[in-house]
Amino acid sequence: MKLIAVTLVLLLAGNAFAGDLIHKYPIIGKSKPSLVSILTELESKLTSGGSVDTAVNFLDSLRASIDSEQIRHDQLYTDQRNQCSAELELRTKDVKDAEQVLNRATEQYENCSTSKKKADAELDNNLDSQKATDTDIKILDSIRQAGAQNYNAKKQDHIDALRSIQESLKILDSFQSGGASLAQMSEISLRMIQDAVKLKTTNIMSQISSIFAQMLTQNGGYIEVFERLKQLLQNLEQNLYTNLQKISEEEDQSIQEYDDRRVHLVEYYNNLKRTENKLRDHITTMDICQDQQSAIIDSARGKKVRNGEIFDSATRMCNDFASEYEKATSVRKQELDLVDRVRSKIIERGS
Repeated sequence: MKLIAVTLVLLLAGNAFAGDLIHKYPIIGKSKPSLVSILTELESKLTSGGSVDTAVNFLDSLRASIDSEQIRHDQLYTDQRNQCSAELELRTKDVKDAEQVLNRATEQYENCSTSKKKADAELDNNLDSQKATDTDIKILDSIRQAGAQNYNAKKQDHIDALRSIQESLKILDSFQSGGASLAQMSEISLRMIQDAVKLKTTNIMSQISSIFAQMLTQNGGYIEVFERLKQLLQNLEQNLYTNLQKISEEEDQSIQEYDDRRVHLVEYYNNLKRTENKLRDHITTMDICQDQQSAIIDSARGKKVRNGEIFDSATRMCNDFASEYEKATSVRKQELDLVDRVRSKIIERGS
């Protein structure tokens, strides 16, 4: 028996994996004694007169314990692999989902940004058009105001001239009957010269004034001149009425053209204002869109990074599980091999 015990020690000492066996992988869920202590106990039993059967039974029990430990570790590793597979699948899906959300949000952000830039440019053009249109309306109003003032001045000049003519005709009739003085005739003559200057009819008015002068210097025989003067005044009166009607019609036409043009400009300006409001609303909406998509981008990017880090951590942990399993399984195989060799030696020595 002493020889068998020595053989066991020599087998253990000569094994290339002695260090691993001494510090072998512990049993899952509880610790177990090292093979050195186990074989030392076996040696003690053999030295104290223990039987070979007892030693063999002891080694068979040890082998069963190692097998049982391997079975538990197999089950544990199966559970770990399933959990790892589920975790890695989940994190892969989360990363993919985050990437999709990130891509969609980035695309939407760019669309909103492009739309906002376009609206900003359109708003600038719109405001320029509003300014130009407002200037056109003011210029149109100014032209119309000047035209109205010019028309009113011409109208008043014609009315003044017609009044002078009418007074002149009355004075002529009164002068013929001896009811008007030379002073009155001189006054009306001067007034008609002034009206002629205003109306730019100096030619005909100068003729009339000249006839007035002849009448004032003649002491008789002026009936023919009187009749000719009266006819000239009447013709001039008719011309002034005709011309007054003409400039009134021209003024009416100018007013109509002004009204049409101003209505068009005001309508165009109001359309520009409505478009401005729409553009400003759209720009505000695009600003909100950019803020929202920016928040989504930040969230999706953070989710992608977090899940990527969890995926990497889980991958390392699962690799550690596999490495631990492979190492422990290898050690147990070596242990079983050693137990089997010792058992064979014991049986061989005992026979």
